[in-house]
Amino acid sequence: MEEIFVTKIDIHQARNVKDLIIELSETERRHLIITGKNGSGKTSLLLELNKYLSQVIDGRLEERYRVLPQLDALKKESISNREGGIANLELEQSIESLSTLLGEFGETEITFFNENHLNHRIINRDFLVIYFRDKRESKPIVPSGIKKIEFKDRYFSESSLGSQFIQYLVNLKADRSFARDDGDNKEVERLDQWFDDFEKKLRDIFDAPSLRLKFDRKGRGYDFKIIEDGKEPYGFHQLPAGYSAIISILSELILRIEAYGIKGYDVQGIFLIDEIETHLHVNLQKKILPLLTSFFPKIQFIVTTHSPFVISSIPNAVVCDLEKRLVINDTDLSGYSYDTLIESYFGADKYSDIVKHNLNEYEELVRAKDNLSPEQELRLVDLQEYFDSLPGYLVELNSELSTRLTQIKLGIS
Repeated sequence: MEEIFVTKIDIHQARNVKDLIIELSETERRHLIITGKNGSGKTSLLLELNKYLSQVIDGRLEERYRVLPQLDALKKESISNREGGIANLELEQSIESLSTLLGEFGETEITFFNENHLNHRIINRDFLVIYFRDKRESKPIVPSGIKKIEFKDRYFSESSLGSQFIQYLVNLKADRSFARDDGDNKEVERLDQWFDDFEKKLRDIFDAPSLRLKFDRKGRGYDFKIIEDGKEPYGFHQLPAGYSAIISILSELILRIEAYGIKGYDVQGIFLIDEIETHLHVNLQKKILPLLTSFFPKIQFIVTTHSPFVISSIPNAVVCDLEKRLVINDTDLSGYSYDTLIESYFGADKYSDIVKHNLNEYEELVRAKDNLSPEQELRLVDLQEYFDSLPGYLVELNSELSTRLTQIKLGIS
């Protein structure tokens, strides 16, 4: 199956941003984190990207490429006519018509890896585009019983299926019962595995190893309760805002996958998420992108954020600061450090989980430097280069990290 992902974004205009090119990667799927102060154009850019991608999902990309040279030729002819003092109303109307058509793609242009396969994937409904606005929460309806969900053939990027998520879970539980009664052990095992995988995802999100789901059909409706040791059972419609925001993303993708008949979570596509840190506690801000990218490894995430914790949370992201017109695509920002009041207030770690892990490993190897295997010696060199390459133009290392690095390096000399 061909890999398809965004490799480049040309911004012609998005609010205050003009003539900016964002290079991602020609060889691998890299996520894009868009940052900048309020008013810098983050949401406007996401809306423009959604406009372009909506036309792509509507199967109009080939039409765009067909029209572009036609419009260019007509414009050249129009210039030539004006220079010769010739007026051609029909020509000008054709230019206006084609310009209007291209205008439906918005003021950005997106380049894809394996773009020639994209339309085929869209026709086969195995490439998703979903746009999440900044105000989002899971609002599932508790169903009164088993009821088939009537899915559509196609959904727009902003369509929402999340309200039917509990109904979907109830239907799966019913399907399992029917399969058991019919002696279809293979289907029973498949559904058991689905619920096991879903519970594991919830445990990661809630950071609750004991979490499990319980089907509750004895209340006012058919519902699922989340069970944690030491807590009262609660439902998906009772989640705090931060967890509700994450579940809204997870449930939307699960239902889109079901609607399109896609098997598994390795579906390809693009998720646009505005202000991904909305409602999230600092620790969840650090976890949200690592969780989503691990759950859905073939989805390319394009997100906006004010949060330094989001920016430093994954190593394979390109960061674009719209205010500074700065695109950072050749530096691993997972070592970005923040010594701020908010970190102290929430009691979060002084630097990202990735750099902390690397620092601990670095220290262990330095302490055992006289007894290292060849592989460990190579790893030590890699870690030395990693810490030497932390970006000084964006990262001001806090005193704790700086002190530890100095102490470790003294152990080498």
